[in-house]
Amino acid sequence: MHASGDHQELDRLSADLAGVLGRIGLDPAAGRSERRERIDTRFAAAAARHAGRVAAQDGEGASTYLELDWLADDIARRLSGRAGPGAAVAVRVRRSHVSAAAVVGVMRAGAAVLPLESGHRAGLQEFMMREAGVEMVVSDGVLLRDEVPVAKTGRFVIAVRPRVRAGCEIGPGAAFVALPAGGEPGRAAGVRVVSHLDVLAWVDAVVPLLEAGPYDVWASFHSMSLEVGMREPWGPLLSGGRMVVAGREAAGDAGAFVRLLAGHGVTVLTQLPSAFARLTQAALGSTLPSLRHVLLVGEPVEGGVVARWRESGIAPAAVVRDVSGSPAVL
Repeated sequence: MHASGDHQELDRLSADLAGVLGRIGLDPAAGRSERRERIDTRFAAAAARHAGRVAAQDGEGASTYLELDWLADDIARRLSGRAGPGAAVAVRVRRSHVSAAAVVGVMRAGAAVLPLESGHRAGLQEFMMREAGVEMVVSDGVLLRDEVPVAKTGRFVIAVRPRVRAGCEIGPGAAFVALPAGGEPGRAAGVRVVSHLDVLAWVDAVVPLLEAGPYDVWASFHSMSLEVGMREPWGPLLSGGRMVVAGREAAGDAGAFVRLLAGHGVTVLTQLPSAFARLTQAALGSTLPSLRHVLLVGEPVEGGVVARWRESGIAPAAVVRDVSGSPAVL
């Protein structure tokens, strides 16, 4: 289904979605929900409001909000009885226009997400899964040893792993499980839990500050195994915006990333300051007239980096902010 589809069909699909929301305790027509502290519930509300709009796109295709929500609901159903509150599910998927559905589906089942990528070495993945007590995996690639497929939906395979005891406590408010900041793979004492509130506090600080909404286009650049990547998708996906996912080429080549930003008219960009310096160099001589906001996170910001960006005239309308703590204009 696409945004240009038949309006009557969209009305019917929106009504179907409203029924789903009722089953999970959220009335999309009501005011502030008692369950607004969860990413998956907030996404369901956004999908109800913006059903036919494109939520995410990459070089291969695009998905509407409703399509992502349906896929997430199917994943949650297939995890039902196998994973829930207090458990973590590994999500080993490449960044794509449907990857957010895997994350939302796991959360909707009540579990926390352990984000992995197929490029991570198997030893690191096994360590993380043992520490998080992972017994279920959602993957769009090759399964590891001892992982047995039990279901398939869309491009995702759901697999079971041998039962293990978690090395940390994962409460019902957990959204993600990750390595401790600065931890060395295989040497870390344990994993850390990132709560729904941790992520939503950032979203709820940044989105109103930017006055971001359905007509904004956000770039998705970072791996969800990084803390910045755990936050980045929810700016657009909880505010009705469109998320443009940088594929492997664009994520690894600053010049290709500049072309992606220009080609899609990206308005909001999140970057580590070190990556922003490389982007500035690659973008010299180019213009990004649509870019309204640059959000710098995760590393100390050197004044010279921002000065070079301004002097370049790459994006005259863009406001650069450091949002690692309290947002500040640079």
